[in-house]
This record gives sequence, structure tokens and C-alpha cells, in this order.
Amino acid sequence: MSRDINVGDTKRQFERDGLPAGTGRLNPQAAETHTRISQQDRQRLMRDLAGTGSLKRQIKVDKAPVTIKQFLRGEIELDTELARRFASAPLMTSIARSPRDNRPASHAIAMLTNQDSSAMLTLDIYSDQEVMEATFTLNHMLAQRFYMEHLNGYDKRRWLDLMRREAGVAFLWTSRRWEDDYLIFVLRPHYVRMYAFSPKRFEASARLTHPVARQLINWLEARWFQAN
Repeated sequence: MSRDINVGDTKRQFERDGLPAGTGRLNPQAAETHTRISQQDRQRLMRDLAGTGSLKRQIKVDKAPVTIKQFLRGEIELDTELARRFASAPLMTSIARSPRDNRPASHAIAMLTNQDSSAMLTLDIYSDQEVMEATFTLNHMLAQRFYMEHLNGYDKRRWLDLMRREAGVAFLWTSRRWEDDYLIFVLRPHYVRMYAFSPKRFEASARLTHPVARQLINWLEARWFQAN
């Protein structure tokens, strides 16, 4: 016999489980895929921190932020933990770029906004200085800026490859990893979550629709490698 589903009961169940608003449980097949991808991301991060890839020295994992250490130990799912912290992050639904074409420029800007323009995410690339800044602005009054200098080609290319998957977690950071400002992207079925962290103990988050995320990825690739 079928039973009517009480929306209020379902909402309270999600709240009790600590799930973000509008988030349901994955079906068994999707949950299995999610677990497999999460394990791959964890192993990739462990190899990265062991001194492979772009690192010039071995990073001390015991100095990592608590959330990253818990993820490496398998104690948490990183995407779920971060989503709980920023359950109602604004959804960026449009993107504007300057210059509008792909001609080389020493300073290029991508501006992402939500539907009512109350929240804005701006990415500035200063190619001659090898600098990228991500600025989160709320209600045209408060802003937090994250500064990333000397992102190398290896880390950029790997991030681009990871961002073109269907799901998973992708870190964008310098060879100093969490000792500098860094970004974490989480690919989900309905949108992409972007988190920014600073060793100065402030952080920010936004959600991106998949069309906006794809345009941002393509724009970053064109800007990062415009000389090539």
C-alpha cells in the first residue's frame, strides 16, 4: 500500500542528518560511484602531498587544516562536510568576461553573479604577474579576496582535467598548498560548489550552475595558456 509522503517529515529528516537544504540521499548505484570517486580523490591527494607532482618539498600533513586531515584519514566525506558549512551558498547563474574575446591581455576579469545580483564572484587574472584573485562580494558591501600567486602549469592542467569529470573534488592551489590561499571545487549533479580558504582564517563559498562552470573552466584555460 502506498503511503503519502509528508514533506515536513522529509525536511526534518534532512535537517537531522545535517544535509544541506534541497539535498536528498543518493540511490545505491550513485552512492557506490560517489564512494569510489571520493576514494580516488583521497588517494590522489595523498600522493600529491607525498612530494610528487609540482611540490618542491614534502608538505607536513600533520600541519594540514583539520578538515583535510579528516578527509585523508577517511573520517569524513569532504564534499558533504563542506556542504554542511555552506548549505545556502548563493547560486551563480550568469558570467561576464572582459575582454570578451580571447585576445591576450595582462588583466582579464570573469564576473559571476546570482539571479538578483546580490552576490558576486569575481576572478581577476594578472598574466604578467602570474597572479589570480578570487573575490566574493555580498550585497555590494562586503568582500573577501583570495590571492593566488605563481600557480604552475602542472597544477593548472591537472585542475582543468579534474574539473571536466562528472563528479569529484578538485583542489586549485600553489606548490605551498594550504600555506597559501587555495580553492576547492566539488562537482555535483545539479551544480558545482566552489570553496575558498585562507591561512588567515577566513573562507567563502558559492555554487555555480554547470553551464556557468563550463564557461569559467574554458575561460581560465584560455587565459592561463594564452601565450601557448
